Amino acid sequence: MRLRLIAILCVLSSSMVISGCEINNGQEERVSITPAPVVDTKKANDKNSNPSPKPRPKIEPSYPPAEQVIAWHANQCGGFKLVPSKDVFTGENELKRFFKFMCLNINDDPNTVMTQLLKLDLAYFWPDDIKQYLWLQKQQVTMQINAKKEQQALNNKMQETLSSLATIEQQLLLREETKEQ
Repeated sequence: MRLRLIAILCVLSSSMVISGCEINNGQEERVSITPAPVVDTKKANDKNSNPSPKPRPKIEPSYPPAEQVIAWHANQCGGFKLVPSKDVFTGENELKRFFKFMCLNINDDPNTVMTQLLKLDLAYFWPDDIKQYLWLQKQQVTMQINAKKEQQALNNKMQETLSSLATIEQQLLLREETKEQ
């Protein structure tokens, strides 16, 4: 019994060693404490070589505070003066461009404004306060779209009413003419 157990363990351990060698293609993994020597790749490679695999430092994007976003919106729609600032924020130009587009086109074409707003919302990983402001803008644009639809439905209904009134007026005029004759 004991010999069987030892034989099974030997077979399992040898199969694990062999499979490990097959997985690594016979290459051993080397761990060294000393750093690898630096090789000057500029001399070895020409100008068309791949860039260095050195990772770029991760810098958090500088998003504007919500107060600044609201100020840009008010400025683009007119009536609000901005205090000049040297700070450059992520998405600043896109926000200003959108607010100007929104102020000019919200009444005429709210569907296009909504499309642009959705694109802007997905363009960056906005902080929560800016996301909330953009959500409020979506609600406003949605209300504008619904108001435009209601206005169109009301205009259509009014056209139908005017058309039927004109038909009734013509019928009354024809009756009066037939009575006189």
